[in-house]
Amino acid sequence: MSWEVKKIFKSKNGIIALILFFILCTSMVFMKPRLEGESDYKDKSKDVVSLQEQFNMKVELLKEVSENKEEDDISKELKEISNKKLAAIKFNEYKDIRFWKVFNHRVSHSFMTFVMLTIIVIIFSNIYTDEIISTVDNLILSSRNKNKVLYSKLALSIGAPTILYAMYLVIQFAVTYIQYGKPINGSLQAIRILDNPLLIKDAYTIYGFILLKIGIMLIILMTLGVLASLFSFITTNSIQSTSGFLICILLGKVMILIKWLPKEALMILSKINYIDLIFKFNEFAGMYFGRLEVFTMSLDVANLCLGIIIATLFIGIFSCTSIFKKFLAR
Repeated sequence: MSWEVKKIFKSKNGIIALILFFILCTSMVFMKPRLEGESDYKDKSKDVVSLQEQFNMKVELLKEVSENKEEDDISKELKEISNKKLAAIKFNEYKDIRFWKVFNHRVSHSFMTFVMLTIIVIIFSNIYTDEIISTVDNLILSSRNKNKVLYSKLALSIGAPTILYAMYLVIQFAVTYIQYGKPINGSLQAIRILDNPLLIKDAYTIYGFILLKIGIMLIILMTLGVLASLFSFITTNSIQSTSGFLICILLGKVMILIKWLPKEALMILSKINYIDLIFKFNEFAGMYFGRLEVFTMSLDVANLCLGIIIATLFIGIFSCTSIFKKFLAR
């Protein structure tokens, strides 16, 4: 593992990745959502009223849905979820959640995901093709430690995105703390940090909602790292490896255009294709999508999508280990 890390840092790829990570962390310092009451900032006498009114509007919206008639399964489920959210509200007055609103914005910003994807492509699309080009692969596969070398590459494709994302979160947490003060009121409901309280699937607290988003984002980044490495193992040069990986990423989005696919498949693809997960992540994590009838089963679409994303990670890991076994059997 240490040999792999040293190899990446000695190459230009490691330097480029570090520069991109520095640009990412620096850029995100200036990015934030429009905070509640921000437009009335100059008139402090209206500030408190405006903030409270905005929170009241969210509560009223939930009340309207909770009083709707149960015309179908979706309206029935939305009514139940709205009642759950209303019951979980601990305080009916506005609370300062600026830290969490900004941190939530930075946790899964599309620019962050795009830069992480670029770093993953630079590092992992070349993790084995570099050995092929430099003819070191024959040396590796004839050595005693060939098993260790191959599996360390896979471990790195899982560990590196995890470490990079963890470092990014720590930096953004510290920066947000400096800009907006101590994080408070995280035990309150997540509807306070969202513009539309109806879309969220459950009565999550702010802590729970942000941890859920971080967990899903982590799985996506690890999956991208594993898939990029997989294409590096099955191709012979950087162009083939990078092209194959990018086609894999684009494939789900392209398949949505194939209208003859069953509408159930199109619905799932519209949620879990990697292009939308990267650029519209906030429309996926923790959101309500309704239910899907598969044979005689009624499945929650959000849970089904999450299950497919996790399964993709394990399929990628299994595919890599299967290829290793073929290498080791030569």
